[in-house]
Amino acid sequence: MNIPVCHTPAQIWAVASGKGGVGKSFIAANLAMAFAAHEQRTILIDLDLGSANAHTCLGINQTQHTLSQLLNHRDMNINNLVERGHNPFIGLISGSDDDFDMANLKHFQKLKIMRNIKHLDADYIILDLGAGTGFNTLDFFLFADQGILAVVPEPTSIENTYRFVKSLLARKLKSLPHQSQTLIHGILNKQKKTMGKVQSFAALLNDMLEKHPKHGQIIQTSLATLNLNLMVNQVIDPADIKLGESMQVVFQRYFTLALNYLGYLHHDAHVVRALKQRESYFQLYPQSRNATCLLRITEKIITKQHSS
Repeated sequence: MNIPVCHTPAQIWAVASGKGGVGKSFIAANLAMAFAAHEQRTILIDLDLGSANAHTCLGINQTQHTLSQLLNHRDMNINNLVERGHNPFIGLISGSDDDFDMANLKHFQKLKIMRNIKHLDADYIILDLGAGTGFNTLDFFLFADQGILAVVPEPTSIENTYRFVKSLLARKLKSLPHQSQTLIHGILNKQKKTMGKVQSFAALLNDMLEKHPKHGQIIQTSLATLNLNLMVNQVIDPADIKLGESMQVVFQRYFTLALNYLGYLHHDAHVVRALKQRESYFQLYPQSRNATCLLRITEKIITKQHSS
């Protein structure tokens, strides 16, 4: 099979979740498989450092290379770390399970990984990030061209998704000019004194635009670089499908952020079965509802990118 040559830089998609147990790695791995099914050269990078398991989701039993080799060897070409499976369009760069320090990357190590990711020879790069709001997770999410929030229709998952976005915005604001940050802190302190608590991010932005228009515009420009997407996993009841639309409304109202609802995946007992067999769900069940959903989602993404 002839793999097409990539003429444009790879588009980087990061998959994260506010808490564990929502199927984040399942979404990342099978989204990568779906891109590959469309003959898009795709590389999945396991950045859930310290808990690397993306290889299992892809049905790869053992890996020869890990990210730790990139950090421990000065002249390592990141393309040489890509493991190939049965499908020539998909590759994996495994997270390290042999280096205890990998879970706590130093800043220069994180920057080295980011620089090297941009040199990968691919059409799409999927980053499987750790759950929660650690700085590494937030920084890799902000580094990506597109971010996917994985959520299940449960109160704790929804609440933790909102907390993740709050942490993401706080991290994003750290990159603003010092004067803008000082003015933001001034407004937040005033809110605490007059109202007893910090108001919504939307209220903060409105105050900045009203009192400090120049800096409010800086914030808006910074937020415009955030491309947030949502995938609802483990849908059982038809009403669960509406969760994405509800969260879109909340994101706009409280965060002034546009949230693109990519789609949803059904609860499927075959997911656990595939993991127990250490096989790829997408390959074992190519006719499943979830495989069909993933193919449809990735087809829309590819079509949109090629038309832009």
